[in-house]
Amino acid sequence: MLIIYVGSEARSLYSPRPTEWSNGSKSDVIYAASVTSANLPPVLIEVQHTISLDFIDRLLGYSLCVKKEFKAKPIVVVFGVHATRNDVTSDFEASPYTFMKQIPSKYWAEKCYILDHNTIAEDTKTTPLPPMLAIAYFFSCQKLSLLATEYRDDLTLQALYSIVKEQTDAKIPAEQSTADVLLKVCNQTNLQFKKILNTLEPMPDTLLKKRLRAYADDGALYTHTCKRMYSGRCDALVEPMPPPPELPESATQLLNQIASPTTDILRAEVGIPTTDMEYVQQYRQNTEVMDWKLCFETGKKEGFFGSYSNSASLKTAFYKKKSNRMN
Repeated sequence: MLIIYVGSEARSLYSPRPTEWSNGSKSDVIYAASVTSANLPPVLIEVQHTISLDFIDRLLGYSLCVKKEFKAKPIVVVFGVHATRNDVTSDFEASPYTFMKQIPSKYWAEKCYILDHNTIAEDTKTTPLPPMLAIAYFFSCQKLSLLATEYRDDLTLQALYSIVKEQTDAKIPAEQSTADVLLKVCNQTNLQFKKILNTLEPMPDTLLKKRLRAYADDGALYTHTCKRMYSGRCDALVEPMPPPPELPESATQLLNQIASPTTDILRAEVGIPTTDMEYVQQYRQNTEVMDWKLCFETGKKEGFFGSYSNSASLKTAFYKKKSNRMN
């Protein structure tokens, strides 16, 4: 790659350098010579999804950082994965190579070359491809395998796909191992929640049972959701379901008005009542119609209402304390 710009004699003089700058920005790749020479400028290489004016502003900043670090304006090479925006292509200038264009860079770079899907399309491709053209084709063609490309016999493309395969083979096992552990944790946690639900089933239908059952249901739903996310069940052979349609604004407002404050997968923690009146208050909040007799009976089973003889006395005491608080 460097031979095209600085000559074959400089091949052994260049090496990669750190790409992080004092202002917090970070470039992609930088090569600089081990000797200082006006004929051996640093080389800045960037790979960008879509080359826009905003990106050019960042690129200018990177170049000035390189210039400050190495006391020389860099040669800049940008590989665009997709077509460059029109507001940038309007400044394209011809370069010595048919598969790349230049943009004005007098004050911040020796040269700034851009290669993207459109610039390489203008070149008459004959194998073997020039290395720079092969790299640009690799980024823009977006083929998952070498066999799917038009130039599978090209040595540069073969080398690039070989590098990708090595990196993928090294990365996937580690990620798969982590996912396997997470799935096991989800399965075991989900099983524990089911055991809690099964244990609660024969117990009396008290306020505490309802609360515990609700928490266990939420926990089981949460772990099931995590399991689906970690298992990566999206099958490339199956067309994914479309996203749900947007609700009208009026419907969204209505849902917000009636939504419970505990709409997360895991509901908010509710404190266990410690007094008789707290028990009554929570019981009222969890039932549509207050049944004082049933409240009294279930509360007695949970250790409350020892100082009350019946539901009527409990009801009278509750409203008396409520009235005193209001006064």
